[in-house]
Amino acid sequence: MAKLLAALLLLMVAMGPACAVVPASRADTSIALDHYRQEFAKAKGTSSLPSPADRNYLLFSDVLRRVLAEHVKPGTPQVLVEKAVAGLQKKKKEEPGATDRALTEAALDAMLTSLDPYSAFLDSEHFRYMREQTQGEFGGLGIEVTMDEDSGLIRVVSPIDGSPAARAGLRTGDLIARIDEAQVKGMNLRDAVARMRGPVGTSVALTMRRNGSGSGSGNSGNSGPDAPFRVSLTRAIVKIQPVRYRLEGDVAYIRIAAFNQQTSHALDDAVEEMRRQAHGRLAGAVLDLRNNPGGLLDQAVNVADRFLEAVDIVSVRGRDPDENRRYTGTPGDLLAGLPIVLLINSGSASASEIVAGALQDHSRALLFGTRSYGKGSVQTISSLSGDIGIRLTTARYFRPSGGLVDCFGVSPNLEIKPANDNSEETHPDPATCDPHATPPPPPRAWQIEDLCPDVAAAPSKPDADRPLDCAVAAIRTRLMGTLIGRP
Repeated sequence: MAKLLAALLLLMVAMGPACAVVPASRADTSIALDHYRQEFAKAKGTSSLPSPADRNYLLFSDVLRRVLAEHVKPGTPQVLVEKAVAGLQKKKKEEPGATDRALTEAALDAMLTSLDPYSAFLDSEHFRYMREQTQGEFGGLGIEVTMDEDSGLIRVVSPIDGSPAARAGLRTGDLIARIDEAQVKGMNLRDAVARMRGPVGTSVALTMRRNGSGSGSGNSGNSGPDAPFRVSLTRAIVKIQPVRYRLEGDVAYIRIAAFNQQTSHALDDAVEEMRRQAHGRLAGAVLDLRNNPGGLLDQAVNVADRFLEAVDIVSVRGRDPDENRRYTGTPGDLLAGLPIVLLINSGSASASEIVAGALQDHSRALLFGTRSYGKGSVQTISSLSGDIGIRLTTARYFRPSGGLVDCFGVSPNLEIKPANDNSEETHPDPATCDPHATPPPPPRAWQIEDLCPDVAAAPSKPDADRPLDCAVAAIRTRLMGTLIGRP
């Protein structure tokens, strides 16, 4: 599956200057860089090669060496440079007057995006956007997207809670066919995202296709599979409220929308407030991670640790075994052993999957919903010079059980969808996985009749959130605790 937008990430942020690293083969790298200089000169229409001291050439060579030394999979200098050359040639063809910096950035973008679905060059706008996202506030539509290779369109992975995209009714699996009057087919993801961004308060019209339904805000009147409809969205400052909560009777409902710098502290406040409202008599909790695209690694570990003891939460493994890390919890459980149900779907990714996998592997929670996205890699963001940077996949993460999350995702104990959910599930292309990876064993599974027979027997209302209803019922009736061996 092609490249994802920034928020569908597990991030390890390195905002200092990028440091020079030495790749394994100096000779091969030097040959590849000489080839790049020659092709750059051809694109410029000159016989004089870029100087080894030229700042644009230094930028390119620095990134190439970083990729060769740090990317999670070993690369070949010649292959990487060929990808870069194709990118600068394409840029020159599209913009004959492109500057040396624009050609260099196009080369870097083509090289990095060829590595995997998540690595990318970050120009000044994208670099600023990444920093704003981790801080929990940014301008835009509030939509996480990827390129859909089958259709050539942009696929919605997840709208962010409270964003213009969420308010317009966009759903996971929707396809964006036009941005204003521009056809998406033929664009790359970076250009499409750039068109959707703009000053706060301005509007953009998206022509959408929804599998199996033509309904939606601004419906054109067509019906049937892939029927297009048009929505108008006003760009806004998207303030990510990472945690929202309420009581469902005596059951705490906690919606975790993102893993940013405020998430774990907001979770503490939410539990304390609901315990106060319930006069200390909570029966259990539902953690809702549906359509949560991920975020910061340390926040995922902190959230999982809130409900686990001193046990393994996740391990991160990269190219250098000396850099591998295992993250372990600390004593103490925020909910003191109360039953927990965790809700997931195909919009739950990355940091969400760390929490879901850890709580499931340690039998601390049952998972209701559908299989999570399957994004189990770590991206390191590094600044290069000034206000640009790169996002590079440097490691993959593994569940406490040893299972790999990439492509496999996390499977629920109870497969169940909301009553009106006909959205198409979105998962990475299995070709991006390690072909030698062993799929995790399937978890113990139950049927809806086992855990919430009253919900199963009741007529389903069109707007019913059946996963949530079932979770609350299972906690209240204590059926869940009985079935998984808890008192």
